[in-house]
Amino acid sequence: MQYESRRFLEGLGTSQAGATELARVQASDTGTGGAEATLKRIDYIEEEAENVQFAIWANRPISAKKMLKTLSKEVDEAEGQIMNLYRALSSLERSLEELEEMSEGDRNAWDLTMLGLQHLREGTWGAAADCVEGAVSSMGRVGLERSLNTLGRHLNEMGELSDIEEIALTLVNQGKRSIDSDLSSASKAFEDAISALGPIAVHEATSPFLVNSFFLSIGTTWPEGKDHALMVITLENTGENNISTMRLAPPIPYGWSSTPKMCEIPEIPPEGFIEIGIEIRPSGSFPQTALLGSSLNITTGYYVDYGSLKVQTRIENRTPNLMQGLLLDPWMPDGFETLRLPLVENLSPGGIAHVPIEVLNLREAVGIGS
Repeated sequence: MQYESRRFLEGLGTSQAGATELARVQASDTGTGGAEATLKRIDYIEEEAENVQFAIWANRPISAKKMLKTLSKEVDEAEGQIMNLYRALSSLERSLEELEEMSEGDRNAWDLTMLGLQHLREGTWGAAADCVEGAVSSMGRVGLERSLNTLGRHLNEMGELSDIEEIALTLVNQGKRSIDSDLSSASKAFEDAISALGPIAVHEATSPFLVNSFFLSIGTTWPEGKDHALMVITLENTGENNISTMRLAPPIPYGWSSTPKMCEIPEIPPEGFIEIGIEIRPSGSFPQTALLGSSLNITTGYYVDYGSLKVQTRIENRTPNLMQGLLLDPWMPDGFETLRLPLVENLSPGGIAHVPIEVLNLREAVGIGS
């Protein structure tokens, strides 16, 4: 489960000489902090982008293509580092603004966090990374212990955790264990936790289906020769505002299991898109050949527009036989129900049907929020 915006750099590549320089940069990263490593990576990308331009101008398209292919990996890693910075700064901002009273160290951490967010908006990522390290350091031992305890408590109260949340909890526990003997290691564990996790909503959040505009699809396929199905969830932000981080329990039938048990969907900007693959397994009560899911491809689409929900299911007969009497019961988010379950009376071999689903908004039905 990963989402990265791919709009902030253009014309990226590498050369054979650049590969040697990359090896030098990566070797030196092991002895530097995150801020310096991020800055070196960005500088390297900018230099190699110029090399791509020179190769194009010199009418060397094959060399330019090789450069772009190699350096694209560097861009992916740089984007990951920048997203980590954004999550860390957002987490610090959220946790500090919720304090009823700030110490001098907290106020310094707040100022550095605001400065880091400004650097992030301006594209000075090395300076933003310096601000993350400085803000955590400014909190001191007392502030760091408070932050670790608060983050650990929130994670423990969340019930089923996603893979990222499990990693963050492990880092928090490591930080708590080492805070008395090694403050630097505790600070690093906290930084890594908030970089992976981002801000946690302490209070119950409004349903994302009520305050956003997006298109969600949920489909299931059966890979050949596998003992499990693959549920594919896609989400595209069709609105003008960012979609906040959300947690989603995979909508699996009763008696089935999923890996992971909980999905964390990161913040998605306008026009952003994410795709998540989840392994799902039946209880084992019946063989795979008897499962209806292996005979049908079913995908349900949900168009969400600030509380308005339109749903349609696509169903495909994968068998050479006529199917009859297919009753559809698609998953619905909290606050919505199907008015009636649609029935597909006949579906020819290889046939496809698109079935609209009538949806009831329970909040509107009982007059809430009108």
